[in-house]
Amino acid sequence: MKRSDARIIDFYPVKAQYRSGEKVTLSLEAANDGDEPLLVSIGYTIFEVDRVVETHALSAVALPPRESVTVLVEAGPFETDFAGYGAEAALRIDGADADLGAAATAFDVVRDWRLAPRYGFLSDFGAAEAGDEEDLKWMAKLHLNLVQFYDWMYRHDDLASEEDAYVDLMGREVSRRVVEEKIRGCHGRGMRAIAYGAVYAASKPFAESRPDWRLYTSAGDPYDFIGIFGIMNIAPDAPWSAHIVNEYKKAVERLDFDGIHMDTYGFPKTGWSHAADGRRRFERLESQFPALIESTREALSKVKDDVALIFNNVGNWPVDAVARSSQDAVYVEVWQPYERYHHLTDIVRWAKRLSGGKPVILAAYLKPFREPGPLGVEGAERAFRLAQAAIAASGAYHLLHGEAGGVLTQGYYVDHSKLRPDFFRTVRDYADFIVRYGHVLYDRRLRDVSMTHADGDNLEYRFEGFPYSTYGEAGKVWTRIGECDERKVLHFINLVSAADDLWNESKEAASPVEGRIVSVAFDGEIESVVHASPDADGGRATALAYRAERTPRGFVATFELPALLYWDVVVVRTKM
Repeated sequence: MKRSDARIIDFYPVKAQYRSGEKVTLSLEAANDGDEPLLVSIGYTIFEVDRVVETHALSAVALPPRESVTVLVEAGPFETDFAGYGAEAALRIDGADADLGAAATAFDVVRDWRLAPRYGFLSDFGAAEAGDEEDLKWMAKLHLNLVQFYDWMYRHDDLASEEDAYVDLMGREVSRRVVEEKIRGCHGRGMRAIAYGAVYAASKPFAESRPDWRLYTSAGDPYDFIGIFGIMNIAPDAPWSAHIVNEYKKAVERLDFDGIHMDTYGFPKTGWSHAADGRRRFERLESQFPALIESTREALSKVKDDVALIFNNVGNWPVDAVARSSQDAVYVEVWQPYERYHHLTDIVRWAKRLSGGKPVILAAYLKPFREPGPLGVEGAERAFRLAQAAIAASGAYHLLHGEAGGVLTQGYYVDHSKLRPDFFRTVRDYADFIVRYGHVLYDRRLRDVSMTHADGDNLEYRFEGFPYSTYGEAGKVWTRIGECDERKVLHFINLVSAADDLWNESKEAASPVEGRIVSVAFDGEIESVVHASPDADGGRATALAYRAERTPRGFVATFELPALLYWDVVVVRTKM
């Protein structure tokens, strides 16, 4: 028998998210590559940031030769409004002193899923998908607790077909049985199944048979989308408005969806309605969307408790008009001219302010995975790391992943690209990191002081030994800072090797940034300074030594950071 015969294959939570008071189940897959049976013990520890919450051990776990086994272990329950946890497991042969292998994962526990809405997608519903759970298993490992069922429907004006097999308007074969199977699969994994439904798109035959329901251009032509859809008038007194709300209601009633993704196309922004009696009326859509959202919320709430509602602000329009309507998050599909890293921050900041602090989801599709360019797929993967860091550091969630290893590169989700299997672990490391420290990174009490408390005459935060920028310049480390009474959260994103600050372009390999010295002014007392990165040590948080000193402006804590690869975070806990 060799010590290396036993190993951990994988370690992950069974569900994408857990509710407060619910037992947490983790799946550990282990293998014995040798020719002799083994008895091993499994130890696992639960962390909240750097604090040990629970420790567990299982002994005498049998590993048959040349086989793998799956062991389900439990943690909790945890009574909390919102907290992320790290879980670290180790394998050991009974009686031995050293670990054979280790693995880490993360999970979060919430009172309400709206506190951490992580959005993913499904788009394949053909009969061949029956019984295939690999997509949902992958998405659960990424902790995606909201799943958009993209183009699941029969027609945009007739969503829930009574037939088991049908062909949609794009010519794809869809199985209703598969759609229902995947809805049930979501429910079993702590995910909410959200039905896609465009707010104003109808099939051409439907639209052409109802000319007084349509929306027209200023030249009097009916609005058309890609030659397949007619654009309908969503005014509250127009027949289409009641029709589409009823279609949303039927989708939830008949298929047990948990909510609706109300899609828009970014145009038209205005139009003209033509009544049956010949009267024309100017229609401004941004003033009509809120009423449609409220009507949808009212109708769905009568059908199902705790229903989810997401509205697509294409190109960040019209966030100011709909931010405070009854949607559960502010969802923005990001397009040019929002092309630079700091534009992502701008979108998030304004969405939070306009909505009164709702969570923000950015559908920021990464075209380098479809068009790698001279930097190859590795350049796309580096763009992923930096976009994830930028969006999370801004306090938002990123819609990018779905299916089995799928990644979105443009607005038609069916044509998604695939990640390299060799990159899966990195993607999971970033997903684990965001969940493990979610209650810290997304603490709604944090105030963004990135531009007001560092650089220039602002000495509350000082950075030495490395080039930095408070607004994401290429060639520098981007610093992002949030603070509340209990903690200060500092993000460092490595753009030193980047040739530009465009978030949707391939990126050069990062050179580690060393020798970073940080000084933080503080009131009261510092309890600890903790550092963590998705690029190192499985995301584990480690305490940093610091020096507190008195200055003419009060007390300052100074500490040195380890080498930065792409993204790391420092949390300074304070006590008044």
